[in-house]
Formats: sequence, structure tokens, C-alpha cells
Amino acid sequence: MCNRTAVLFAAQTVSMQARCGQLTAHAVDTMRTKAEELLDHDDDLRPAVLSFATMYEAHRRDAYAVEKLGEELGRAVGQALNPEARPLRERRDIDG
Repeated sequence: MCNRTAVLFAAQTVSMQARCGQLTAHAVDTMRTKAEELLDHDDDLRPAVLSFATMYEAHRRDAYAVEKLGEELGRAVGQALNPEARPLRERRDIDG
């Protein structure tokens, strides 16, 4: 469990940095390395982290895309922290 906590902290940090425009390639590489070394292959957080790292390489010069990737990673971290929570329902009648 301690290993997963280290990856969760790294992923949350990267998510927040991405949303604030302060993300560095070093932070992404560190997060990816921790996920690859510490998480089991069947852990739900692993594909989210690896997907973020891969997409970051492709879109790192697009601040808006990196921000959206950070939001998506943040949702994955939230789901990993509270797997019992159901996703929020979207209402088309009020959301457009």
C-alpha cells in the first residue's frame, strides 16, 4: 500500500502542476518511473499514469491540452482514492 501511496502523491502533484502550467518533463518521468516500478499491472491507476505520460510527450507544447490532461489525471487519482464513489451525473437540460 505504501508503494501505491507514493504513486498517488506523484500523480496528484503532476496533475496540479499540469493544471497550473508549471509541469516539467522531469516530474512526468519521475511519476512514470514510480508507476512502472511500484504498481501492479492490474492496478487501475497504472494505465491512467502511463497514458498521461504518453500523451504529455505528444502535447507538451500545447498548454491547453496539458491542462486538460492534468484534469483527467486528477479524476483518475480521485477515483483511485475513492473507488466506491460514483461519477457525477451530467444533466443535459441544465448543462447545455
